[in-house]
Amino acid sequence: MNKHKDKTLSLLQHPTTSDSQAWKVYWKAYGQPWRTEPEINAERQAYLATCRAIEPNIEKSIYPFKDIKLNRADVEWLLATHENGQGPVDWGNWGLLEREGLDLRGADIQGVNLRRLPLTAMIGGLDWDAWL
Repeated sequence: MNKHKDKTLSLLQHPTTSDSQAWKVYWKAYGQPWRTEPEINAERQAYLATCRAIEPNIEKSIYPFKDIKLNRADVEWLLATHENGQGPVDWGNWGLLEREGLDLRGADIQGVNLRRLPLTAMIGGLDWDAWL
């Protein structure tokens, strides 16, 4: 990131309201145009970080977010902070194919609008989106 952009971003404050347009501008400035929701609070971040640390075990049906109700803001934050802040996996970038995507198996996302989020389904090690 260049010095000018660093200075501009440091001046940009979190919106203080739930105004969706203000948040869209904020996220776009931070290079996350797919985010639309206000940032989740620190308590929720800590809870989701604890969940994310759970090691999946298919045989025992253990998954990081199993039976946890997630909303769009939760998923946005999980994507943005995925793999220590590396963010979502870009399956179009061959250099990133070694990374694993966000594991939402078992999460309750029923009825949640996840449109335009950088999510990719992996089935058997193949990029499912490549076959659609």
